[in-house]
Amino acid sequence: MVGLIGIAIIVLIVIFSIFYGYGLILKQERSQNPYSSKLKCTICGGTFDKEKLVERAIGIEKVYHFCGNCIQNLYEDYLNLKSKQN
Repeated sequence: MVGLIGIAIIVLIVIFSIFYGYGLILKQERSQNPYSSKLKCTICGGTFDKEKLVERAIGIEKVYHFCGNCIQNLYEDYLNLKSKQN
């Protein structure tokens, strides 16, 4: 009886792992050409060469890309916010 329960638990863990892995695969962003050197800015959506974007990884799944213009705008917004607080 205990052996059957152990086998059932192992089977449930395996099934859960399969569905979890499949879900991670589906959540990955698909690109037309994985070898393309053009990427989209996460904020403005503009397409730029990979060398002109700043890349930041959040966790182990998501990678964000930011163009210089969006970084400059965020910096200016931060300075404005900081000056209003003082």
